[in-house]
Amino acid sequence: MSRDPATDQLVNYKKGIKSVEDQGKITTGSGNPVDSHTASLTAGPRGPILVQDFTLIDELAHFDRERIPERVVHAKGAGAFGYFEVTHDISAYCKAKYFRKLGRGHH
Repeated sequence: MSRDPATDQLVNYKKGIKSVEDQGKITTGSGNPVDSHTASLTAGPRGPILVQDFTLIDELAHFDRERIPERVVHAKGAGAFGYFEVTHDISAYCKAKYFRKLGRGHH
């Protein structure tokens, strides 16, 4: 009986690791080894961080592009329902000509 590959995923991963040293290796997004994520290239001992520090730029790029699943920027409005009708002058709040006339509405 053949098992699902996902079931043995951790076992196969352990088999693929060459040595104990490889387990804690830090790499860039392209797989190049990195000595440390806490050290940066600076201009002098207390100088500014250099833009040529590829490791830092790579780390920041990955961090900036991380998607946070809990925060949806553009809501789909799946919970909206009902009927909207203009009952008062809302020209100070809305520039749409469609809503300038009282009694206008939309499902």
